Amino acid sequence: MHDGIEMEKLGIPTASIVTHVFINTANAMTKMMGVPDFDYVVAQHPLSSLTSEEIRQRAVELAPEVERILLGSNSAE
Repeated sequence: MHDGIEMEKLGIPTASIVTHVFINTANAMTKMMGVPDFDYVVAQHPLSSLTSEEIRQRAVELAPEVERILLGSNSAE
Protein backbone atom coordinates (compact mmCIF):
# COMPACT_ATOMS: atom_id res chain seq x y z
CA MET A 1 0.00 0.00 0.00
CA HIS A 2 2.80 2.38 0.94
CA ASP A 3 4.56 1.95 -2.40
CA GLY A 4 1.34 2.42 -4.37
CA ILE A 5 0.54 5.65 -2.55
CA GLU A 6 4.07 6.97 -2.99
CA MET A 7 4.05 6.11 -6.71
CA GLU A 8 0.70 7.87 -7.16
CA LYS A 9 2.14 10.95 -5.43
CA LEU A 10 4.90 10.89 -8.06
CA GLY A 11 2.30 10.76 -10.82
CA ILE A 12 2.77 7.08 -11.64
CA PRO A 13 -0.61 5.36 -12.06
CA THR A 14 -0.85 2.45 -9.64
CA ALA A 15 -3.37 -0.22 -8.73
CA SER A 16 -2.54 -1.65 -5.33
CA ILE A 17 -3.90 -5.12 -4.59
CA VAL A 18 -4.41 -6.60 -1.11
CA THR A 19 -6.09 -9.78 0.01
CA HIS A 20 -9.25 -9.46 2.07
CA VAL A 21 -7.50 -10.34 5.34
CA PHE A 22 -5.44 -7.14 5.00
CA ILE A 23 -8.31 -4.68 4.43
CA ASN A 24 -8.04 -3.22 7.95
CA THR A 25 -4.30 -2.77 7.54
CA ALA A 26 -4.75 -1.19 4.10
CA ASN A 27 -7.34 1.24 5.44
CA ALA A 28 -5.10 2.17 8.38
CA MET A 29 -2.18 2.75 6.00
CA THR A 30 -4.18 5.00 3.67
CA LYS A 31 -5.38 7.07 6.64
CA MET A 32 -1.90 7.25 8.14
CA MET A 33 -0.50 8.45 4.81
CA GLY A 34 -3.15 11.13 4.45
CA VAL A 35 -5.15 9.58 1.60
CA PRO A 36 -8.09 7.83 3.28
CA ASP A 37 -9.97 7.58 -0.04
CA PHE A 38 -7.08 5.86 -1.85
CA ASP A 39 -8.67 3.18 -3.99
CA TYR A 40 -7.30 -0.36 -4.14
CA VAL A 41 -8.29 -3.82 -5.31
CA VAL A 42 -9.24 -6.58 -2.88
CA ALA A 43 -8.49 -10.21 -3.75
CA GLN A 44 -9.62 -13.26 -1.82
CA HIS A 45 -7.01 -14.78 0.46
CA PRO A 46 -4.86 -16.82 0.09
CA LEU A 47 -2.82 -16.38 -3.07
CA SER A 48 0.37 -18.28 -2.30
CA SER A 49 -1.23 -21.73 -2.32
CA LEU A 50 -3.05 -21.33 -5.65
CA THR A 51 -2.06 -23.19 -8.79
CA SER A 52 -0.91 -21.27 -11.85
CA GLU A 53 -4.36 -21.68 -13.41
CA GLU A 54 -6.08 -20.46 -10.24
CA ILE A 55 -3.78 -17.41 -10.17
CA ARG A 56 -4.61 -16.74 -13.81
CA GLN A 57 -8.34 -16.94 -13.07
CA ARG A 58 -7.95 -14.63 -10.09
CA ALA A 59 -6.11 -12.12 -12.29
CA VAL A 60 -8.89 -12.28 -14.88
CA GLU A 61 -11.45 -11.60 -12.14
CA LEU A 62 -9.49 -8.64 -10.75
CA ALA A 63 -8.55 -7.09 -14.11
CA PRO A 64 -11.69 -4.90 -14.45
CA GLU A 65 -11.04 -3.33 -11.03
CA VAL A 66 -7.37 -2.78 -11.84
CA GLU A 67 -8.36 -1.18 -15.13
CA ARG A 68 -10.96 1.03 -13.42
CA ILE A 69 -8.40 2.31 -10.95
CA LEU A 70 -5.67 2.86 -13.54
CA LEU A 71 -7.98 4.69 -15.95
CA GLY A 72 -10.17 6.39 -13.35
CA SER A 73 -9.54 9.04 -10.75
CA ASN A 74 -7.15 7.28 -8.38
CA SER A 75 -4.63 9.83 -7.20
CA ALA A 76 -2.97 10.39 -3.87
CA GLU A 77 -2.95 14.07 -3.10
